[in-house]
Amino acid sequence: MYRCIFGTTSLLTLTALLSAPVFADVTPEEVWQNWQSYGNSFGQKFTAGSENREGDTLTITDLKIEMGQKGEDVSGTIPEVAFRDTGDGKVDITMSEEYLVTFAMKNAMDKPSTFTLNIAQNGMTMTASGTPDAVSYDFSADSFELNALDFTADGKPKEMDIDVTLADVAGTYNVSPGDKINVASTFSAQSMTLEASGKGDTDAATFSASAEMNNLAGGSSSTMPKDAPKGDMTALLALGFTTDASFTYDSGNLSFEGVDEAGTKTSIDTTSEGGSLKVALDQSRISYGATGKTVTISGESSALPIPGLSAAYDEATINFSLPMAKAAEPQDFAFETRLQGLTVSDTIWGMVDPGKTLPRDPANLVITTTGKATPLVDLITEDAAAMAGDKAPFQLNAVNLDALNVSVAGAELTGDGALTFDNTQPPLMGGVAPMPVGKINVSLTGANTLLGKLQALGLVDPQIVMTFGMMSGMLAKPGPTPDSLVSEVEFQEGGKILTNGNPLPF
Repeated sequence: MYRCIFGTTSLLTLTALLSAPVFADVTPEEVWQNWQSYGNSFGQKFTAGSENREGDTLTITDLKIEMGQKGEDVSGTIPEVAFRDTGDGKVDITMSEEYLVTFAMKNAMDKPSTFTLNIAQNGMTMTASGTPDAVSYDFSADSFELNALDFTADGKPKEMDIDVTLADVAGTYNVSPGDKINVASTFSAQSMTLEASGKGDTDAATFSASAEMNNLAGGSSSTMPKDAPKGDMTALLALGFTTDASFTYDSGNLSFEGVDEAGTKTSIDTTSEGGSLKVALDQSRISYGATGKTVTISGESSALPIPGLSAAYDEATINFSLPMAKAAEPQDFAFETRLQGLTVSDTIWGMVDPGKTLPRDPANLVITTTGKATPLVDLITEDAAAMAGDKAPFQLNAVNLDALNVSVAGAELTGDGALTFDNTQPPLMGGVAPMPVGKINVSLTGANTLLGKLQALGLVDPQIVMTFGMMSGMLAKPGPTPDSLVSEVEFQEGGKILTNGNPLPF
């Protein structure tokens, strides 16, 4: 919700305003004209109730803003916007501190859902500079207050209220015109707070939530094809749309309380010491990355007999980069996931190990892979029906296991290696890839000790422990330390597989 509200609000107040050399001159009329012409380029319509020029200021009253696409409509009216010529080639812009915007959309059953957003801009200043064809904006505000209210869902009133406040806000917005419009922006805020409450389909179901983030910062750079179709991402990407955006924050927290229709009460509290998000997209590739640091999570539910459930971790990360366009040559891909320093409360441990038999060291999971794959279809523009069937959309050419580390309850698994695939050979691995060629190195410590303790706790069947011992004897050899196993698995041409230099016995 926050991303939707903030993104649309920024669009309504700042979008379609162009940037250029800061030493050129613009007039109030030229800036206002750019609001209209470039707003139209982004699917927005700006209509003035009246225009009045007095001295150095052009005043627009009852500025109506409209935007609609594919069953979604946004409309609002700003009572007054003033463009003042500062005398040095720049224009200061002020507007009504408060105005309303209405959002309306229809679901697949053609039933409407709506809400109204009350926007308050306290102490906001905006300065335009550049040329008539390219205007650059710098803005700041003591606060932005966004209050979403008057909800309807599927044509029925919905009791819900959402308040978002951004404090000490600053940013820039620049657009360079041309056959492809280049858009660059920056944003920062000292804090963001959210308060939300509402009811479900009956009065018995209620919820309330509050959240806070501190020291927010972000930036984006995009290329928009001129006169591109509105709301059709596939068409936009095919015409050369690109975007690269990032966001960070230093700390945050979230609290949620809810009661369902059966009367079950649930509460969740989280804290974080920062995080980040990054997204890049174009016709040929998508990249995504997200990180959360020093996160704690605690919760309770009246449906559970055990109170005080909690967990924490030092870092959770996911990163990936994938090719999206059909290609004749192999393309790079990468994937990384990290969950480091995971701990859970003694209450959770007590449910499986009340006698503290197992080590309660923090658990870790790290998997990092890179490689090459050949996209066989265009994942952006290809019809989904054309990609259906047994044939995979990618041809796997090479995979590097750059890092593998899994540790829990005193046991640790590590590994690395590299594999290549000869795609002139028939696929064997589930129809995705042929038998690989290369080596994988694996080291396992503490496994026998852990399995013994799990068996004693009744959590693992003795047959599983026996099977593990038999398999490890065939596939691994003793490592350099007690209760350790190592194995080098080599895949040779012709399909032969060796473990520590010995052919597999099966």
